[in-house]
Amino acid sequence: MKKRVKLLCGVLVAVCFSCLLGVIGSACAKPSREGEKEFLAYTLSNVVMTQKGVNTYSFEFSADCAGDGAKVYFTENDRIKNSDSPLDVESAESGGLVRYSFTSDLQLSEEYYLWVVSDKKEVMLPITAPSMFPSMETRVAGGAIFHFNFTSGVSWSSFCDPDGKAVYVGDNDVFDETAKPVAEGIVITEGDSVIAASKFDGSKFYYSVTTAKNGLLKIISSPITLTSALFSQITDISATLNTKPSLEVGVGLGENADIAQSADLQLVIKNSEGNEIYSANPVWKNNTARFTFDCTMLLKADLWYDIALAYKGAIICDVPKFFGGRDIVDNYFATVEGIDYCLTEWKADDAPEEEAALKLYFKRNTTRYADEFCQEYLVTLDDSNGLVLNVRLKLKDGVQIPELAVTGGSEEKIVGAQGNDDGNGYYTYSLDISSALTEEGKWYDIRLFFGDVYAELLKDSCITYSDFAEIYNFEDKIITFCEWNGILKITYSV
Repeated sequence: MKKRVKLLCGVLVAVCFSCLLGVIGSACAKPSREGEKEFLAYTLSNVVMTQKGVNTYSFEFSADCAGDGAKVYFTENDRIKNSDSPLDVESAESGGLVRYSFTSDLQLSEEYYLWVVSDKKEVMLPITAPSMFPSMETRVAGGAIFHFNFTSGVSWSSFCDPDGKAVYVGDNDVFDETAKPVAEGIVITEGDSVIAASKFDGSKFYYSVTTAKNGLLKIISSPITLTSALFSQITDISATLNTKPSLEVGVGLGENADIAQSADLQLVIKNSEGNEIYSANPVWKNNTARFTFDCTMLLKADLWYDIALAYKGAIICDVPKFFGGRDIVDNYFATVEGIDYCLTEWKADDAPEEEAALKLYFKRNTTRYADEFCQEYLVTLDDSNGLVLNVRLKLKDGVQIPELAVTGGSEEKIVGAQGNDDGNGYYTYSLDISSALTEEGKWYDIRLFFGDVYAELLKDSCITYSDFAEIYNFEDKIITFCEWNGILKITYSV
């Protein structure tokens, strides 16, 4: 991420930009000194950015450079470097103006610089890629609420004038001459706009239209419709993490779905601040879209990232944990080079389980495993007389004798037992866990404690398939082993 310019510098730069743009006319022009080359600036007008995808925008603008052979640059720095190349743009001349257009992928909330340069003049316009995800929902009282959804981690004033928000409605899913304002002059701090029932038509397309740079720049969002109409076309969703590491999401659509086979359907991974946003494009097979996201792109450990589906850049829905009454996730965890990549879920406290949305995060893996300390180890459970956990292990040379313990998600031991030397190089443990399992459905840890350090038992290293799959009984409890990210756990139900 580029560092933000400090306030004082920003003021100076703004003045320079105004001069370059000719926004304040000849007030910026000073008489050139004798022998100096006079600086002359082009004037830009009617600059329009239109969202084509999550982070893809088309640009259209005019410059008074007809006949000058000017070139267009779009840079990430406030100067043109030798390594920068002019853009391949479309252009048309009319009345002394040249109308340019091009399309570019942007890193949302980052700053870019639009240039028109010739041997005679030049102009530069700083542009902040907008970070917003507008949406719309119906009201019980009729009409709808349009949510602008500017993200929280960026300066809104960098891409919106103080009263620069508006909502437009049109007949088509491209912003054209049918698009008319529903509400205008909305202040930047207003997050929503209520569309009255008399002005709302659920069959039409709505747009967030934002002005910036004192009206010089107009930013048009993707077409917004009621997300329920698009979501209803989805017939299946699946998700899994693999060890590349990547997140793979599949989306099945009905035969007559409008969005089937569309390149405009995208998977979106983003943080809540809006300064880290990624998209993945579909690979279609029949009516199923497959998305693959490289999890190593994520920057911030322990932060939960949103996983969403978008159409033409507008969010359709968060990817749900449940679809069609089933859990859509095949594999929740992947560990690669000491980093755990995990899928988890989030829902509002009072929301039903069916409304849970998937989240993605990664963390540094500081877990230590019994394989590091043991040459071999075997776990069995005996329910013939009480409930006794048996472990037989052989330690590596120089390793201290550990304590076997059951814990409940923390490092606090619920019950523990010391090992006995059997005289053949092995240590055996018999741990009565009949009083340890007190919370139905909770997954309890089985750990070896080497002083203050504990090690997890890896399921594939320590228990046979038949013993893992066995159902054990104690009093009115049904005891089973379970696995979390390859680690052996134990739980019970009644």
